[in-house]
Amino acid sequence: MNAIRNIKLNEVITLKDLVPYGEKTINSLMIALKNSLNSAIFAFDKDEMLSEHSAPADALVYVLDGELEISINKVIYKVRAGEMILMPANIPHALKATEKAKMLLIIVKKQEEVGGFINLEYSKEIIMKDILIGFKGGVVSKRVLNLENLTSLMFALSENEEIEHNQTEGELIILNLDGKLNVTINGSIKTLKEDQILAIPPNTLYEIKAKTDNKFLLIEIN
Repeated sequence: MNAIRNIKLNEVITLKDLVPYGEKTINSLMIALKNSLNSAIFAFDKDEMLSEHSAPADALVYVLDGELEISINKVIYKVRAGEMILMPANIPHALKATEKAKMLLIIVKKQEEVGGFINLEYSKEIIMKDILIGFKGGVVSKRVLNLENLTSLMFALSENEEIEHNQTEGELIILNLDGKLNVTINGSIKTLKEDQILAIPPNTLYEIKAKTDNKFLLIEIN
């Protein structure tokens, strides 16, 4: 079964538009599920919450809209749109919307002592696009997730820089974090703006070109 769920392949999608707000409720939509990976979009009405719990997996929260108050081992963090926080496995945590809020949740269970999320700090509010600092006139990358069947890198591309002539092995997700990005799939150009996502099926030819200085997250699921 394919890992990517409930989103169309080869189509640019704005993440926060995937799930509507509801009155006095939390709405959610799974977008990926396979092996150690579980990813979904959540929409919280104001004051809605997920009560304290723990899980045997690391969980990354990326806030798309509004603000979430996140408690990790009784310490409270305020995470706003554009920011992320990485919650460690087996540590109690809870989430509450101080205003209407939407988030991308990526849960990854380690398969071994090493692997999982790497080069990221736990329990710290971070502007997601600031994880990687680019430089003018080049391409920079940093691996942020590493498992046998699941890898993720963050890229910073200067305007007009390209990543050329690639072919997907597994399913590929591109999440644009900053600037504008062109992705050419089998000759068809797709343009991504901030917080837009593009899912590409296996065995597909693609190229990436930055229309402006740009940062994006690439996740490959084999």
